[in-house]
Amino acid sequence: MTGLQIREAKAGDAEVLGRIFFDSFESLATRHAFPVEPGTPEFTDFQMKSMLAADGIFGVVAERDGEIIGSGFQDERGAIVGVGPISVDPSAMDVGVGRALMEALLQRSRDRAVAGVRLVQTAYHYRSLSLYAKLGFAVREPLSAFQGIPKAAAVPGASVRPATVDDMQACDAICLAVHGHDRHRELQDWVSAGTARVVERGGAITGYATGFGYGWHAVGRTDDDVVALLQSAEMFIALGILVPSRNTALMAWCLDSGLRLLQQSTLMSIGLYNEPHGSWLPSIGY
Repeated sequence: MTGLQIREAKAGDAEVLGRIFFDSFESLATRHAFPVEPGTPEFTDFQMKSMLAADGIFGVVAERDGEIIGSGFQDERGAIVGVGPISVDPSAMDVGVGRALMEALLQRSRDRAVAGVRLVQTAYHYRSLSLYAKLGFAVREPLSAFQGIPKAAAVPGASVRPATVDDMQACDAICLAVHGHDRHRELQDWVSAGTARVVERGGAITGYATGFGYGWHAVGRTDDDVVALLQSAEMFIALGILVPSRNTALMAWCLDSGLRLLQQSTLMSIGLYNEPHGSWLPSIGY
């Protein structure tokens, strides 16, 4: 695409980027008759302002003739970089803007020599799947988005409480055991925000969740640990939780608990990826 410029995003871009973020996802979801992932324009405005103000989140914007027509962000708080959201104004789709944004983000990760890059792709968006495959991303896990309120029940011997700073070493150890790396800075931010919870069994921490919904992740030594965390949630934010579809036990629990399956997504990666050993729920980043 001629005349396209990519530059770093700045705080003053927030209003325009929030509008494009919503319009992009709303246009795509409506075309395929699926729920709009970011929900409302108010949410995308809040999300853009939050990302632009956050330490460890890097963003770029695409401009054509001085007008912003798209943006891309990535979470750089850990050894693994999580890409997203990537949004393009509906009037500028299918002309290479998304690819240019992705190439700029991937080049930054190469320059930083990160261990790996990951993203979660919406399964019905075949063009993005094709783009990411062309850029070198490998499919790692099919994901199922569930929403609803789980039936009140308790996992025998498990108790859930808010996470504290003193819990972080144990939480990092569980994430390392499950994934081969921790998400320390991300966890630290959610502990500070008050959304993170831990599950304990036999007097030891056996899992944690940074929150419940698209923006948060969870890990546990067993499926029961993740189930105990989910049962403690008052609600699931946005489209809900992302569940690895190959985890038959967690999928069955979600369905037996009356949760609604809304759509499918795909976890993809470049670089370091370890097959998880334990139970886990990804965020919309990875």
